[in-house]
Amino acid sequence: MKKLLTAFIISLLMTSMVNANQCTNNFTLSALETLKKEKFEIESVNKRNKTAIKLLSCLGYQDPKIRDGVVFEGISYWLRNELLDQNTVKTIFNSLINTLQQVNQETDDFTQPFAALVFSEVIRVDRLSPYLSDEERQRAVDVSTRYMSKIEDYRGFDDAKGWRHAVAHTADVFLQLSLNKNISKIQLNQLLSAIQSQVSPQKLHFYTYGEPKRLATAIIYIVLRGEHTESEISSFFDRVVSPVPFADWDSVYGSKNGLAKLHNTRSFIYSIFAITGQSENPKLKAIQPILANIIKNLG
Repeated sequence: MKKLLTAFIISLLMTSMVNANQCTNNFTLSALETLKKEKFEIESVNKRNKTAIKLLSCLGYQDPKIRDGVVFEGISYWLRNELLDQNTVKTIFNSLINTLQQVNQETDDFTQPFAALVFSEVIRVDRLSPYLSDEERQRAVDVSTRYMSKIEDYRGFDDAKGWRHAVAHTADVFLQLSLNKNISKIQLNQLLSAIQSQVSPQKLHFYTYGEPKRLATAIIYIVLRGEHTESEISSFFDRVVSPVPFADWDSVYGSKNGLAKLHNTRSFIYSIFAITGQSENPKLKAIQPILANIIKNLG
């Protein structure tokens, strides 16, 4: 009972750490602006690590100049320049995992989409300098694919509020996972399934903010891993371009849902075709005929 209570308390603490309302308890607006102005240079190692963890409380900050320009840029800068202790990186990993697992019912909250964006940077660290266990990598795959599959908020950019971009940000996580040699074929298959679920959302939506290209980039790096046979890759594309629930692609023109499915599927396939078209890599050249045939069938 005591262990369960302790775990529950830790969960609540981690949840509150990424709650946008907690940001002002850790920073004044002036302090955040100064952090950006000083290019995230903090001489004290201890203070830098503590600041990185506290910045997670500002993931949902309404002002994009803070959310994107300070929180994401700051943590990304420290991670990419190896300026954070491994314990701090692991703490950030666990906190973001917890955030992405939450059921988010706040319609105006940015926390989860930006947790995904920061998570891509945390996963990038493990790709370059492994620090996660096999179990933790599996957890990263499980949580990120579950989050991707359940995304229903497709808002992209707003002039006043900036980016949400949940699908694209999570695709960035998948890109880093697909590049990680410690991610297995089974785990890559999890990524493929989650990508398939968002190529053309069940909810009526026309992608307009570059999401298909971000999804396509993750697919390309999965192909480059060489874990899948040409037949397996072809089967994946067959699933992606299935017209279901429509009888065929000729019948999609009678509804907005059908037109959205066609638009989104085309955008995804065209993105892969365009990115790989000039490549001399044999793995990418092998999928060109598959893509060309799909484009012909989609019309």
